[in-house]
Formats: sequence, structure tokens, C-alpha cells
Amino acid sequence: MIVATAGHVDHGKTTLIHALTGVDTDRLAEEKRRGLTIELGFAWLAQEAYAPLGFIDVPGHERFIGTMLAGVAGVDMALLVVAADDGIMPQTREHLAILQLLGVAELGVVLTRCDRADAAQQQRLAEQVSTWVAKAGWPAAPLWSVVASQEGDPGVAALRAALLQRAATWQPQAADGPARFMVDRRFNVAGAGCVVTGTLVSGRLAAEQRLWRDDQPLRIRSVQLASQPVAEVRAGQRCALNLAGTGADWPGRGDWLNEQRLPASDRLDISLQSLPDSHWHRGVLQLHLGTGVYSARLVQLDASAGLAQVMLEQPLQAVWNERCILRDPAANRTLGGGRVLDPQGLRRGRSRPERIALLRDWQQAETPGEVLAAALRHGPVTMPELALKLNLTQSALQAMLPPQVHLLSASGATIALTEEQRAALWQRLHARLDNWHRQYPELLGPGEGQLGLVSCLQLPLPVIRLLLQHWQSAGLLQRTAWTLHLPAHRPQLQAADRQLLLQVQTALLPGGLRPPIVGELAEQLAMDLDELKVFLLRMQRAGELIAVAPNRYYLPAQVDGLVAVVQQLVADSPTGSFNAAAYRDASGIGRNLTIQVLEYLDRAGVTRFVREQRFLAAG
Repeated sequence: MIVATAGHVDHGKTTLIHALTGVDTDRLAEEKRRGLTIELGFAWLAQEAYAPLGFIDVPGHERFIGTMLAGVAGVDMALLVVAADDGIMPQTREHLAILQLLGVAELGVVLTRCDRADAAQQQRLAEQVSTWVAKAGWPAAPLWSVVASQEGDPGVAALRAALLQRAATWQPQAADGPARFMVDRRFNVAGAGCVVTGTLVSGRLAAEQRLWRDDQPLRIRSVQLASQPVAEVRAGQRCALNLAGTGADWPGRGDWLNEQRLPASDRLDISLQSLPDSHWHRGVLQLHLGTGVYSARLVQLDASAGLAQVMLEQPLQAVWNERCILRDPAANRTLGGGRVLDPQGLRRGRSRPERIALLRDWQQAETPGEVLAAALRHGPVTMPELALKLNLTQSALQAMLPPQVHLLSASGATIALTEEQRAALWQRLHARLDNWHRQYPELLGPGEGQLGLVSCLQLPLPVIRLLLQHWQSAGLLQRTAWTLHLPAHRPQLQAADRQLLLQVQTALLPGGLRPPIVGELAEQLAMDLDELKVFLLRMQRAGELIAVAPNRYYLPAQVDGLVAVVQQLVADSPTGSFNAAAYRDASGIGRNLTIQVLEYLDRAGVTRFVREQRFLAAG
């Protein structure tokens, strides 16, 4: 369990932690000289039967609010420290607002310096603070009073006992999912090298585990918890990591270390909560996410729903449901906070009604399963992309799918979609093809590029090709060489073209797997070569002929013969592969034409060329 202090400057936060743990968290000489916390301080309170209780001491001065934010990110509980002789001060209010925006689950109030206020003043302040924190969202926040925050103070003893009792019943976060570690401090240890401290917000960490800092790999040499070596730490715990593979100045505060390589983004779509009297503007703001600070601008997407997009000057890695704070650096004022809904916000179409509807649904979701269900209601879901947004493995996300949802995978891309969505996609493609056939009745059909499949179906191309295979198997779609067409469509050739095509077919057919080249064909037909080339190209577009090589055309049935040779070679081979020499011998078409044929079959997706061998392509 991790507890952070919060409150106005000079209200006794550091002194209180010292009284509770015996640790002076002010390490810097400047802090001791000025009696002012400048950097984050850390302390542990040991327990015999349970994991030690961790404390984070944060600065109270308004100049160091960024450091305060780095300290309270990811804590389980906060102690709001209020001096009895001062009462509620400006930074007390701002710190409480920040704790509220960050969604800190538990809050306790500590009245310090009670020896400087009489009983009536203490009572009035206690009632005032309790009412105030209840309105902020902690109606049952306990309150303790301490006199001088010293060992032997009954108030300190009562607070320590209460915290230890709460830590004993604390339920740790689920440690499932890939690890995500938030760095708040970095230093070097002689003989060990780089050490970082921070909070593990998800997953588990152990020695020799591999992590990523952006695109840079790191390795954990060892792990410590409360200054003691441990075999493993789990989500929700503070620890220190001795790392290998680091740079001269990274990782450091603000960095995330991830088990997965999460994509970076310069746009975050968030659910925005504004503080009273906040003035949002288009100027530069400060985004605080985790322990990092980033320059950003904010655009309202739907003010009524509290949806906004944060545009960053430098990309960062974030995941769904992470909390952030937005401040106005010029006014040194906290404006509000947000919860990340989509860490890869859209650049185009960010305010379209369908996009806003999806973000509204994600705004209401409380679990990754609900995010997935909401995404499925709006269309097919690209599973690897959504898994990274949720910081889940793809298999874990797939386990959340309802049984009636279909999964389609190809070339590393996987989508989930319902039967209704698959039918709607087919209707969209059918309409596009039908319109194309009406526009170009003399042609058999378009190629993939001509049809604009990605813009039509709005899915990754590998997944689209898998859908095409499915529709071909179902008899809804037909592919002839490079062209896609509806099964019932036939090119409407002119009478002269039909007559000449018959002559060409008669000349090509006797050649078998080695039809005559274009020049020989022109001689047989007594035609001008250039005129014949134009005709052959037109027949290729109509799907009647196939240009296997620039100077050699085949009938579709002859191409089927070329493929049949491949299938027989693969069936006869113990490795399921063959080389060019084997194909030359089996087909009898000669070396040069063999190379041209095999290159065509590679382009057509019939074969795959791997290290001088060819295999039948998947599917």
C-alpha cells in the first residue's frame, strides 16, 4: 500500500512522515537549509506479517506543483495535512482538487500543530475540513489530530496504528496483464549502475525480465522492495529496479517502462473534468500524466459530454483509463483533469457523430471487457490495436469476446466482427462492384487498387484480403487473375473484339503451357504488332487473357495448368517446396519462361519465394 501526503507548504508533511517512520525524507542540502521540501521524498514503515507500507512526501509550495503531481500519481491513499493554526490554505485546496481529479481511492485528514490551536478552534477546523472533503467525494474520510508530530505523540501513534491496520486488509491490484512501470526517480549506484524507483501500475516484474522504454529495450538486473532484494513485485507496489541497457540520461522521471511495445501518440482523446471557474484556451497547457509533464493544447470535441482531445508537442505512450491533469503554466493554476479514452486519438474525423458516439460509450465503460463490447457495437474491431490501447495481450482480449463474434486473422492482423457486420461489409463491397460493372461493362472487373478496398471497407488490407477469400469460398465473389468481379458479370465485348478473340484463343491453345510470344502471334494472325498489343491489353482488362510475361499472354485455362504443376510438385515434395529447376523439368517450358512464370505466380499470390525455394502461399 502506498500513501502520499498532500497539503499547503509548511503544514508539517515531512515532519509527520518522520514521526511515523523515523525517516527524514528531505535529502537535499537545499531542503534542509530552507526547511522546505523541493523533491519527492520516500520512506517505508515495516510490518511483521505484511508487505511494508510506503510513504511519498510531496512539496507543498505552489512552485513545485509539478513535483507534487509526480508524487501522487498512482498512490492508493493520501493524507491531507492541514495545520490547525493556519486552516485551509490555497495549496490545500489545489492539492485536494488534484487528488479528486486523479481518482485517489482513499483519503485521510491529519490536523497538525494542534498545540498551537485551542480545542474550540480545532473542533471548528475539523468540522470544516470534514464537510469540505465529503463534498469532494470522500464522505467517510477519517480525521486524526497530532500535536507536534513527534515520537510519543498519541495522535501519531493512533495514526500509525490505523494505517498499519488498513495496510493489513489492503487488497492489492490484480497483477494480470503486461507490466507497466512509472519512473519517478533515477540515480546511479557504484558497482551496479542505473537504478530507477517508481510504481508498478500493472503486471509483475522480476529479475532478467525485458522491458521497453519507447523503442529501446532494457533488462532488469535486480529488484528491491523497501531496500530489500525480492524475487518479484506486483501491480500497486513501489520498488527499485537495477537496469541494464540504459542511456546516459534515460530512463528518468516521466518515463514509462513497458513489457509490451506500446505505440506513441501525439493525440489523446479524454473524458474531461473541469474545476470551477476554469478558463480553457487554445494556448499551451501542461499535461501531467504519470510522472511526466508535457506541453499540449486542448480542443473540445463535445463539451456537453466532457469529451476533448489533447494535442501534444511530443508523442507519449498512454493506455485507456489512465488519469491526467491539465494546468495553465502561465497562471500556475490547475484547470482540470481527464481520463484517457483513446490513447491514439484521430487526426481526421475526430468530431464526426459516429466517433463521438464511440467515445461516449468508452466514457461509460468501467472494464476492458466493456470497452471491447462498446467497440463491437460500432463496427469491426482490430484486436491487436485495441489490445495495446488497453495494455492487454491479444489472447487476453480475445477471451473477453462474446461467443457469437467471429475472428478473422491474416498476416498479423486480426479483427472481431458480428455476423451482421460481416453482412453489412459484403453489401458495401457488392454495391461498389456492381457500380463498377455498370460503369465499365466491357471489362471483367477492377483490381484491388482500382476498387479502393481500404476506403470502401475501412479495415486493414490483410484483413480485407481474408474477407475476400471468405466471400470467394462462399461463392459471392470471384477473382480472375488480378480482377475481382461478381460471379454473374460477363464482359460485354464488341462484335469485332469477340471475333478477333476467337482467333487469338485458337492460336494460343495449341501451345499448352508455352503459348507463342506476341511477335509470333502477330505473324500467325497477319496483324500489325502494335495493333495486336493494344487488343491483347484490352482483353487482359476484360479478363479474357492473362499477361504472365510482358510478351506472352495465356488463356485462363492455361494459367490453371501452370498452377497445377506447382500443386503437384508441392504434393510430391517432403518439404512441401520446390525450386525453379524442378518446375522447369516438370513443365517442360524452358529456363527463361520458367523464371517469368514463377515470378508471375509470386505476384499473383499463388507461391511464396523463400531462400531459393517456393511454397504454396497460405490460403
